[in-house]
Amino acid sequence: MLISIIAANIIVGLIGVVGAYVIVNFFAREHFKLMYLVSFAAGALIAVSFFDLLPEAISKGGDLMKMMSYFVAGFVFFLLIEKSFLYYHCHDEDCQNHASSKLINFGDSAHNFLDGIAIAAGFLAGRELGVFTTLAIIIHEVPQEVGNFGVLIHNGYSKKRALAYNLFSALAAVLGGVLGFYALNKLEVYIPYILALIAGGFVYIAAVDILPEVHHASDTRLKISVQSLIFILGILTLWFLGKYIGE
Repeated sequence: MLISIIAANIIVGLIGVVGAYVIVNFFAREHFKLMYLVSFAAGALIAVSFFDLLPEAISKGGDLMKMMSYFVAGFVFFLLIEKSFLYYHCHDEDCQNHASSKLINFGDSAHNFLDGIAIAAGFLAGRELGVFTTLAIIIHEVPQEVGNFGVLIHNGYSKKRALAYNLFSALAAVLGGVLGFYALNKLEVYIPYILALIAGGFVYIAAVDILPEVHHASDTRLKISVQSLIFILGILTLWFLGKYIGE
């Protein structure tokens, strides 16, 4: 059972990261195309937060008002983390970009960790459920990783460096799977609050770090229209996956 959980998490990470890397290779050739990807990332992060993470937190027994409090706390927490990065680690004109990249890596690692716990829970409930849980997470993972890649490359990361960071973040899922296997009963009570915190953090990244960059790059009516449509597409894609495939 433990081997199945570890293997499932490795497969999820490889398919998500490698699949996203292939897609990003096409978009990253031109700045205009890259901004499409960044717009999609903003929509995807917002959709994951409101259509996936928060509903999942509430469905696991979390009180609505309490979950919204943790959502706001996550927003503020990511704000404080970013300001810490800015104050202590950045000393050049690209400081804001460096901070948002760290937030993406931090948030992605935490999200992958919880995906690992979810896969462990699925397999512990039955092998068939574990397989279906793994497939559902794979379907969500690719578009989310595409968005993460876009943000990192837009912030100055090379494609190889972005790939390395995303692979490292994917390892958090393996850790979550192993920990879930041995201590799921003890961890389960905290999962709703962690999900709400991550949701607030993802909304912060999308609203404060990514969307201003999109607005800054939208200097013509055509770009404004196209990037707005791509942003909406990011929301609809994750909404569709969560509603009709992820369940």
